[in-house]
Amino acid sequence: MCKFMKKILTGVLSLMISASALAGGLLTNTNQSAAYLRNPAREGVIAIDGLYSNPAGTAFLSEGFHLSLNWQMAAQQRIMTATSPAFAAGVANNGATTKEFKGKAFAPVMPSFHAAYVINDKWSVSASFGVTGGGGKCEFDNGLGMFEGMVAGSVLGGAAQSGLPANMVGYSLDQSLTGEQYLFGLQLGGTYKVTDNVAVFAGVRGVYSSNVYEGTIKNIKMHSTLLPGGVMDASVPFLLDCSQSTLGFTPIIGVDWNLGKLNFGAKYEFRTKIEYENDSKNSANVDAAFENFADGAKVRNDIPAILSLGAQYHLLPSLRLSAGYVHYFDTDAVGSATEVSDNTWEASFGAEYDINSKWLVSAGVRHTNYGFADEEMSDLNFNLDNFALCLGGAYKVNEKVTVNAGYMHSFYGDHDVKGEGLSTLYERKNDTWGVGVDIKF
Repeated sequence: MCKFMKKILTGVLSLMISASALAGGLLTNTNQSAAYLRNPAREGVIAIDGLYSNPAGTAFLSEGFHLSLNWQMAAQQRIMTATSPAFAAGVANNGATTKEFKGKAFAPVMPSFHAAYVINDKWSVSASFGVTGGGGKCEFDNGLGMFEGMVAGSVLGGAAQSGLPANMVGYSLDQSLTGEQYLFGLQLGGTYKVTDNVAVFAGVRGVYSSNVYEGTIKNIKMHSTLLPGGVMDASVPFLLDCSQSTLGFTPIIGVDWNLGKLNFGAKYEFRTKIEYENDSKNSANVDAAFENFADGAKVRNDIPAILSLGAQYHLLPSLRLSAGYVHYFDTDAVGSATEVSDNTWEASFGAEYDINSKWLVSAGVRHTNYGFADEEMSDLNFNLDNFALCLGGAYKVNEKVTVNAGYMHSFYGDHDVKGEGLSTLYERKNDTWGVGVDIKF
């Protein structure tokens, strides 16, 4: 294997390690109901879907059985506009030094349910299930700018070492990448009213995590009229086909303080140990270069601990205001896909208004702030600060059945990362729709 092609292989694999967050950011989905999509400030609410965001608050539901069934659909684009002088040598680039690379993710079905049985004025038990992280497949049909940049640089560098003039050398390649990640969480727990105003929750969430990585870079060729036949094959065998799955457990505690018109909620999720054992069908070059993708290798990628705080206030009998804050302890997670400079945090605000006894409308905003430095961003692992706008409503069919519907659009800030030989402008787009039904028995 020639030296500069070894460099390509090594660089590609080092980037693939960070692909665990490809479909799900930093491993946590907070949107666990259609009610969230119409009002994301759920950390201090008393509602059946609060089993995820404020589980202790379910102690203040009416006695009996409560059930919430939800379906969500999400579509996302990851857009990278890469600029490199070396791109001009690409035979398919027509001399352009800037090229756009897109990753598309679509999750048509993201189900969740929340169920609680309020036994009496002291005790209740509950169960909750959802896609707590990831949730789809992201496909980069034309590969990534970082990959093409490495191929271009290595081919041109190899040509220079061979004494070929740079202005008489070109390159071509075929590349594709697919990353898929799902974290399914089943939560079980119980709530106890310490006083008429204070309730506590304790529970555990079992998390089944599954990742699949598939990638190829092939047909790498050097083009020059100075070469015999005009083309030289510069390819090395590269096929990544790695699956990972494991089971982890998340202890959860919570407290709710209810003062009638004003309610406070708090929840803490402990760090979840996630250790995968690879099931890989890689090319020999992949296994030789990186043991983390070798068949049977064990890889850590913990879910960070989470602290959430929230409040809801009945300003009027028909108008409720809510606010929430969530802090993710990313820097303490063992085996994180990236070394973050600071922890992630979210802040949200929302309002709900009862038009009449049947109809409710609501809206809210949520800001997410990631602690990423430029040097920690890559094509396979970039997270952008964003504001999410949520809109929707609910219709009370009768005293036992309520239907929720919501839509969330995320406005991401662009992030321009300057580098030696390659600069990239990162952008994202995301839309989520959902419907759900809440039932009382």
